[in-house]
Amino acid sequence: MRIWVQVFSSRSRNPDYHAALEQHLRSVVEPGVEVDVHGTRKGGLGEQFRIFQAIDTPDIIESILECKRAKGTQKYDAFVSLNSTDPALYEAREILDIPVLGFLETSTLVACMMGRSFSLVTPNPKFALSFGQKLKLYGLTERLASIEAMNFPHLAAFRQAFTDAAAHQRLMDEFDSAVKRAVDAGAEVIIPCGSHAVLQARRGVREIEGALIMDGLAVLLKMAETAVKVQGIMGTFVSRKLLYQRPDEAILERARNDYGIEF
Repeated sequence: MRIWVQVFSSRSRNPDYHAALEQHLRSVVEPGVEVDVHGTRKGGLGEQFRIFQAIDTPDIIESILECKRAKGTQKYDAFVSLNSTDPALYEAREILDIPVLGFLETSTLVACMMGRSFSLVTPNPKFALSFGQKLKLYGLTERLASIEAMNFPHLAAFRQAFTDAAAHQRLMDEFDSAVKRAVDAGAEVIIPCGSHAVLQARRGVREIEGALIMDGLAVLLKMAETAVKVQGIMGTFVSRKLLYQRPDEAILERARNDYGIEF
């Protein structure tokens, strides 16, 4: 089984994050499952800003198409988006014939099985807005206890926690404070959102004040493995009625001519 894992950040901009992420993901998948992590060219500057999301999203679209074009022994069995606001998730499901899973949608749906309510912990208040809008789209706001923001307005400083002990401790302290606020708001499950999710997973703390601290990265990869198996049983993993209706061959052929893109 081969899983394409897509992140928003650039490997060259955030090498420590990519290294930690790959190590963790490969530690949680079943033996024989290949995890292939792909970044963007420039991403990682400040994904809380819509303008940077828009600039970097074309790289995500190109990755989706590259994943689709992979053939033979290089073919992928699932596409996983680790970008915590699920950019281009619907677009990927339209065009790919393999299971497509996003971090936010998957982790929050699983959280609904783990507890009555959940909270998200985000890097900063600006980021929190995007999460709230996505959860409304997913129809999950009734299960949301709160979205708690830490105080990391600049993601470059946020990622120093991967290499600097003082920055790492500050992040953990901010996270613990955010979790306590979430528990006071009624959360039973806590989902770390953003690149700090891998640091929380490696930290190994699974409970704070009785609330479960989810390893959303592990959940996402295990759900991807399961989705591949379900597709093997059912023949498909996605409905092609309306939302994820796939462009027919006539439209794709026209798109090849008009856009010069091989689908």
